[in-house]
Amino acid sequence: MKYFSLIIIAFFITLNINAQWTTETDVNTLVAESESGDMKAIGTSGGNTYVVFWKVVPAPTNYELRLQVLDESGYKQLGDDGALISDNIPMGTWTSMWSVVLDDDDNLYVGVTGTENSSGYAFKLDINGNHLWDADGVSFSNAFLVTILPLSLGEAIVTWNDIPNALMQKIDADGNPVWTSPQPVISGSSKTSPGDLYELSSGDYILVFHTYSFGISSTLFAQRYNSNGESQWTSPTQLSNNATVFNTEYSSVQSGDTVYYGYMGSTGNRFDSYLQRINPDGTLPWGINGSDFDINQTDYEMNTKIAYSEGSEYIWSICTYKNTSQSQSGEYIQKFDKVTGERMLTDNAKMIYPIGGDDKVHASDLYSIHNIGTYFLLKIGFDNGATPTTLNAVELDENGDFIWEEEYMPVATYSASKSRIHLTKPVSTQTVAVFIEDKGDGGKIYAQVSGVDIYVGVGDLSWSYNTIVYPNPTKENLFIEFSSNTTTKVKFKIYNSIGVLIFSHDEDVLNGDNRFETDIQNLPSGTYIYRITSPEINLSGRFAVVQ
Repeated sequence: MKYFSLIIIAFFITLNINAQWTTETDVNTLVAESESGDMKAIGTSGGNTYVVFWKVVPAPTNYELRLQVLDESGYKQLGDDGALISDNIPMGTWTSMWSVVLDDDDNLYVGVTGTENSSGYAFKLDINGNHLWDADGVSFSNAFLVTILPLSLGEAIVTWNDIPNALMQKIDADGNPVWTSPQPVISGSSKTSPGDLYELSSGDYILVFHTYSFGISSTLFAQRYNSNGESQWTSPTQLSNNATVFNTEYSSVQSGDTVYYGYMGSTGNRFDSYLQRINPDGTLPWGINGSDFDINQTDYEMNTKIAYSEGSEYIWSICTYKNTSQSQSGEYIQKFDKVTGERMLTDNAKMIYPIGGDDKVHASDLYSIHNIGTYFLLKIGFDNGATPTTLNAVELDENGDFIWEEEYMPVATYSASKSRIHLTKPVSTQTVAVFIEDKGDGGKIYAQVSGVDIYVGVGDLSWSYNTIVYPNPTKENLFIEFSSNTTTKVKFKIYNSIGVLIFSHDEDVLNGDNRFETDIQNLPSGTYIYRITSPEINLSGRFAVVQ
């Protein structure tokens, strides 16, 4: 047999194996030395991860607001305990709902409430932790649910709940108020509370907000405002006639000037999931409530998350299903046509995991991968603060089927309860899970990188035959022999056991028999995944290294 042989030297492979990220999913990467009871994480376009957290400190301060940044290799950029954002926020012994968001330059905006006196604060920082507004932030009296929309010209809209109505203020790039006074969010005589903000191409913006009378039960509305905070629709558009709550975060995406809003609404004792489409003129082409996740009226549909990739024809939605006693949980997926609202995975959605006693549910936002499939964190176990849970990465294809033979890859497996779970938006081939866990020395923040795009979106395997990988296991050289019916250029990639890319190189493949010889003597012991792909080729498999 005649082979085209490729020898790849070890230098390439060793580029990333010394990174801070660990493959020990029961250890993970420690984000900060101090204990924290509340945190949020968000990823930048370049693969860095912002982690904003409340550090527990002695009374009367109670909490400090701090920031840590992890680079794409998992190294802490702001010291062992992060950088101080503020220790001047009057905090009681609890934290309130708060928000983080990035602008187009990956600057960070943080909106918080001082729970000692209900004061609100908005901060803007760069990737190095430097304040871009006043170091004490922009402050507001009586401000809950502080929500920020960075604008494309460097300004920002800040909205908050100043009971009984939500208020809005535009802040310039230097942190100064633009409007003479905050503008109220009005919907008849109802109380209002802010939800989510979206900038439009004209410079206007849409605010989804809640009306309520007492308690936390609310009704969803939307209004469009111009750059001066003046309403543009004759009256706000009611989005749903199902009951919602204003003290939770709902899931939404934007395609051009069209907003898609995923939410759980209740009627009587039932909970159902919906996807609503909001046109920029305030019309609802799918009607009041929007498109139903599942037309069955049996199990409860809860904790909705949606996802979209620019250019895709579909909006994905994931939902936790519970039995009517809410004692057991499962997971379902649905795909909607973004124009018609048609349900693409049958009128009853597609089961990922059945309702059962092992409680497999999503624990993160849902992400669309390359306009094809989806990616999310799966939590296994009961999140009741007493029993251990694990976090695992799941990737689904365009039909909602599992990509990986194992169904999921481990992310966090230490035997403990996990809280404040976040998953950053995938960048290149990786995403980062961030969570709080007590490994025996108090609740601390940990992070774990996880790989994406290991199998999704490549061609047909049917042309390939006679693939041989040897020796396996190995400790010095790895040989991959395969046949091709075409001459092409391929990507040859190697991933570690948790799906993190550690080697990538472009190579030529000839029509006929080929052999790749790879020096892997600098790789630590473990299991690895290889991929050889092009539009015509899809080869993947596993090999073991024993040093």
